Amino acid sequence: MTSPTTAGSPQGRSWIQIIPNDFNHPVNSAVPNYESVSEVPTFTIPYAGVWLVSYNIRANIGLPAQGALWIHTALFTQAGVIPGSEALTGINAGAGHGLQTTSGQTFLHAFAAGDTVELKTYRVGASSGASILNQGDGRTGVMAHWVSPGF
Repeated sequence: MTSPTTAGSPQGRSWIQIIPNDFNHPVNSAVPNYESVSEVPTFTIPYAGVWLVSYNIRANIGLPAQGALWIHTALFTQAGVIPGSEALTGINAGAGHGLQTTSGQTFLHAFAAGDTVELKTYRVGASSGASILNQGDGRTGVMAHWVSPGF
């Protein structure tokens, strides 16, 4: 049996969870112009270290008569998109095609104290019919859990 040789974290167990009230956010921006999902509040990382971050979205995609419609999401800090946070959900109405989805991501990321995290989106394809929702029958949310002061 072994025991840890390092002292416990001064931060202890830390969680941030954002599950907003019900909303319907139409996705108006087209590739590659991200728009904020303003209904999901931006949150601030309280202290530096490696955080396990997870988010999911409930996507609403109106089936286009022909062609495709996709919702691309990612989490951002002040420095830009967080690599590995990108997700794509969509449908191609053409023959032999169909639905594809990665309705969120879970990843590790090193943050500095005071970094902000924000959910952003854009659509690919049809000019309307894409939105992100939050309701009792499908939730959109973001969660972060502090796991280490760093490597």
